[in-house]
Amino acid sequence: MLQELRAELSLSDTRQNIRDRMREFSDDGAQARSPRESADYAWRIVQNVLAEELSELNSGLSDDAQLHEQDRLALPDGSQAIDVSYRDLKFSIVRSKDRRELALIDPSAGRLPIERIGSKLFIAGEPVSSALIAAIGRLIERATAGVQSSPHNAPRYMTLEIFTSSAAKVEAALNLAHENGFRFVESYKSRSPLKRVFLFERT
Repeated sequence: MLQELRAELSLSDTRQNIRDRMREFSDDGAQARSPRESADYAWRIVQNVLAEELSELNSGLSDDAQLHEQDRLALPDGSQAIDVSYRDLKFSIVRSKDRRELALIDPSAGRLPIERIGSKLFIAGEPVSSALIAAIGRLIERATAGVQSSPHNAPRYMTLEIFTSSAAKVEAALNLAHENGFRFVESYKSRSPLKRVFLFERT
């Protein structure tokens, strides 16, 4: 069951290279929209992309193996949220009370702003669709930490590619690895100048 879900996540990389070129957030009417209207449009884009990714990943899996989405569109403080959960863990897409600010709240990566840069929508500098896939990947890793489909072939090493502009994100990743039985070995340059690859060894 877990192998199938992980296989879907790895295959998403190929899909993403194509999709990022075909369907990024192109808001041709942005100049005519108010900040509230622009946020409304971005919220719908995030909802649609998230629904599409979850449908892709859940396809063919039993209900108890699937990722689940819960819309919470009328929270007591006036804000809105979409929770994505797997087992007992989750991350959330949230919208502020004034409906003008969006963010992805990830326990392992912190609060990642969702914002438009030019005509495209980004989550902490990443294209929206690839950023959502990355968040889902982190959720699966957290939820399945220590669970191996082939226990006799547990990987000795693990790598994480992390934005180094946020010390909080780096610290959270290091703590998460330590909690799951890995020790930090070294870091080296990524293809992206904004990231580094961190290598961990199972203890």
